[in-house]
Amino acid sequence: MNASDGYWLPHTSSIDFCEANYAHLNSIVELHNTWSSLAGISFFGLVGLWKGNPTREIRYSLGYIILFLIGLGSAGLHGTLHWIFQSSDELPMIYLVTLMNFMAVEFASPQGKPKYPKLPLILLILVLVNTLIYYKFQHLYLVFIATYTAITSYHLYLVYSLIYKNNAGGHISKKLSRWSVISYLGSFVLWLVDMFYCEFSSLLGIGMTFHVIWHFGAGFGAYLGIVSLENCRCVALDIPCELDFMLFGCIPFLKRVDDSSKDD
Repeated sequence: MNASDGYWLPHTSSIDFCEANYAHLNSIVELHNTWSSLAGISFFGLVGLWKGNPTREIRYSLGYIILFLIGLGSAGLHGTLHWIFQSSDELPMIYLVTLMNFMAVEFASPQGKPKYPKLPLILLILVLVNTLIYYKFQHLYLVFIATYTAITSYHLYLVYSLIYKNNAGGHISKKLSRWSVISYLGSFVLWLVDMFYCEFSSLLGIGMTFHVIWHFGAGFGAYLGIVSLENCRCVALDIPCELDFMLFGCIPFLKRVDDSSKDD
């Protein structure tokens, strides 16, 4: 198929990827990166909304909703390489990590009595400011990368302090957090290969690149990160929860012991 006949030309995103443009369909720029965004990211958001949130708090439902929206935005970006879909992919990534930082800071606060009552407003203002900065410099991809790296590094510090140093959530949160980091950082290495070494990224065949694996690893890693924080919250509030699994034991989720409505 002739890429010069692509429906979404000219592309307006500040980034392109290794997958060949319009290799399969005239209407979708990167077919494999598009479907893997939905299957590897949005899917885990739906799983969390269906099976997760044993404490029944807005923060966790909102986290899963954002994860779902990241997948939609990513699919839009890869399907069109249009700037508006690029923002709908990248901005929710910043929003999710910010929300997960809030989850970590407020994990032990009694329900309805936050430790830092003004923190949600402060984070909302910071997110709005960051959004304005993002749109001002959207043509500079490194601005997004720097911002996302900074808040993600801070999140890793919070997780280390909370789960490993202070043992919040016990061995379950440790296990979930460990696999979250392995999944995310492991697939991030493949993202780097896809960004800088296309000749190696295309080894999967049939037009797929390592970016497909990045979607699944990042989506699963983010999902596990939320579940690990849910467990910290359950332990802190003394809510009886247990780890269960779906899809042949591949996907863990947390449920209340007395919550029969979430049994398989």
